Amino acid sequence: MHSRAFGWIQNPSDFKKLKLVVQVFDSKSEHYKNLKNRIIPNVIYFESDKKRFIDYLENNVEEFSYLDLVGSQRNKNNEPTSNRREAVANSLLQVTILPQSVETRGKRYTDNWTADGFLRWAVSFNFVESNRELDTFKITDLGKEFSRTTDDSDEELEILKKAILRYPPATQVLSLLAKSGGWHTKFYIGNELGFIGEKGFTSYDESLMIDWLKTTTNTKEQTAIRQDVEGTSDKYARMISGWLKKVGFVEQRSTKLVTPDGEIRGFPEYSISGSGLHAIRQAHGSSKNTRVTKFVMWEFFATTGKNKDYIRTRRAYILKIIQTTKSFNILMAQLEQLGFKDDKTIIKNDLSGLNTSGIRIEYDDNRVDLKDNLVDFSIPELDVTEELKDAEIEKRKSDFMNNTDLPVKFIELLEIAYDGKRNRDFEIITIELFRKVYGLNAVLLGGGRKPDGLVSTNDYGIIIDTKAYSNGYSKSISQEDEMVRYIEDNQLRDKNRNPIEWWENFPQAITQDNFYFMWISSKFIGRFQEQLSSTYHRTNTKGAALNVEQLLLGADAIIKGKLNINDIPDHIENKEIIWF
Repeated sequence: MHSRAFGWIQNPSDFKKLKLVVQVFDSKSEHYKNLKNRIIPNVIYFESDKKRFIDYLENNVEEFSYLDLVGSQRNKNNEPTSNRREAVANSLLQVTILPQSVETRGKRYTDNWTADGFLRWAVSFNFVESNRELDTFKITDLGKEFSRTTDDSDEELEILKKAILRYPPATQVLSLLAKSGGWHTKFYIGNELGFIGEKGFTSYDESLMIDWLKTTTNTKEQTAIRQDVEGTSDKYARMISGWLKKVGFVEQRSTKLVTPDGEIRGFPEYSISGSGLHAIRQAHGSSKNTRVTKFVMWEFFATTGKNKDYIRTRRAYILKIIQTTKSFNILMAQLEQLGFKDDKTIIKNDLSGLNTSGIRIEYDDNRVDLKDNLVDFSIPELDVTEELKDAEIEKRKSDFMNNTDLPVKFIELLEIAYDGKRNRDFEIITIELFRKVYGLNAVLLGGGRKPDGLVSTNDYGIIIDTKAYSNGYSKSISQEDEMVRYIEDNQLRDKNRNPIEWWENFPQAITQDNFYFMWISSKFIGRFQEQLSSTYHRTNTKGAALNVEQLLLGADAIIKGKLNINDIPDHIENKEIIWF
């Protein structure tokens, strides 16, 4: 069996290219003929690939393997390459999706990563169906309807609208915008989209990102923040909002932000249109007989991680079970019979995630009520055993869900802190935690010659440096030197030494003897204590280390009134903080 990711799309946005992708599977389409007669002979690089593809199309084949569709990244010597520029065309979708630079560079094929994204999109809209056992793909009835419409026709638009209203994440975006009635950025939408608290569904706080953009004076950095800094759920939100705009369900506007240096361009904002409001009301209907039946697949229910197949299967069975019962106790009992012995809190979190993925479910401790009609979907036969899931991660999450009052979004930090590829996520969500849960003034900085962030009250300020490390944070002279520079920048406040003047984000009332430094990481190992002591002696400024579990426990203590933010400096004593 091939476990692929469908249901969540980050990059494809062009409906015209999507239609061409679907027409690859339709032997009666004009694109199919163009592939056979013109495109494949002229663009596919290797003769063996040309011959194979032309043989397929001359025999009107309409079902293709994943490799034939997406291809691989190989150079002219037929060797694997990590350089996309060296890669040659070797798949049907690579030569179907022309890159934006086709007119200027003349390159008439895309890369395999983009090809995969468009295939995911076609499958997620139910234009193309997959055979997970054979790893092959073919067109659906809805796909044939779409393929054979006249370009830019009313009929084409109606089919796209139908596909969008059957796609749960799109209905979640429409429902969010309908409920709020206002204008919102991708971050507002992303915070309520998908399986919140999981690696594939990270979102950044809207107010934090706007404040970060406003405090950045470098225009290049501003552009990078607007275009490149977003969580995975924020990407989904941006992409889905773009689709909804194209079919008339959503409106988009540009924004301006007022800064001390004048106006700058802000993040785009989205609002539901009258047409979108009418569409979502009709789609959700007052009666089961009038509701749009939503399209789902087993692959929709998680995107990444070694735990994904276990989680997908558990969530798929939850949906199957709640189509036949409204009893929470029966749901738990049937899951246990199937081999799922997860805590009730985990199951509730699954229900919450299915909800924010666009499948409407109302539930409490006794009752669970599925409000949507779903297509019949298959669940692969997997051995549901402990080997399929990462028991340690699940247990840690479950413990924090059961024993703290923290939103699940912040419990995700337990995983993020141990993933070195997610330093940006760790930095941004940690600063958000300080702002939203600790209740501190928290400023995200990032970028060159600046710390990751600052937290403060009117009485004290802390320079924050976050480090996501899989095996823990040990002593590092270069990172100690970096922190010393930040502390001295703040002490000297010399514009000639550092023209960025990031220290201006601290309240002016703080006296120099009330500044501190702090490293935050997964855990601290080896001789890290020496780094704290050395930094103190070099700067005469106290500091601390805070591991991710204590970071979360401190936030929970704030919520429960066991820790006062005014007492935090009392815990900064040049050692690792253990709150209680």
